[in-house]
Amino acid sequence: MRNLSISFIVLLLLAACASLSPEQCRNADWRQIGYADGVNGLPGSRIQEHASACAKAGTKPDMEAYLSGRMEGLVSYCQPENGFEVGRRGTADNAGDCPPHIRGAFLQNYRQGREINALEGQINSLRGTMDNERREMRRREDRIEDIRKELRRPNVSPERRNALLVEMERLIDRKQESGARMLGLQREMDIAQERLGRRLREMGR
Repeated sequence: MRNLSISFIVLLLLAACASLSPEQCRNADWRQIGYADGVNGLPGSRIQEHASACAKAGTKPDMEAYLSGRMEGLVSYCQPENGFEVGRRGTADNAGDCPPHIRGAFLQNYRQGREINALEGQINSLRGTMDNERREMRRREDRIEDIRKELRRPNVSPERRNALLVEMERLIDRKQESGARMLGLQREMDIAQERLGRRLREMGR
């Protein structure tokens, strides 16, 4: 990667998001463009997007150079370790064009990565739910404190006092319910994290 030219690094970054600008079409190194698409695991249909973009600039892709570069890029993309990383990110495998001799190992590691992605997603979801519970608990605590301050005022009418006491009792009940949910969520979180750690160890990661 260190030996890549700056222009090629730019192509690598662009390959994953947008097709080519008219200027890039006119100055295209189609072997490098193919390599960039391949190393990013982009599908073969990507060349159609390039052809459509470059038609507006009056140029056509060099298919032979593009396909040769793409195959080189796919060899890098389809390595087993990258399969795990692609799966862990939760992105599509796009393994259909991988060379047959490395496709199986890539997919095996991809499936492991997807399993880890699912476990990490579960943990993140639990963490988000716990954060929401904490925010609600703090909101109720703040409201309870406001009620207590108002109850200490000497000019609070009996009707208002009764209404505040009813509201405070309801908030305390809901706060206790949140506390119970937090304990349950924490148990689920501990189980999920233990499972994640165990699977990573079993995978040798």
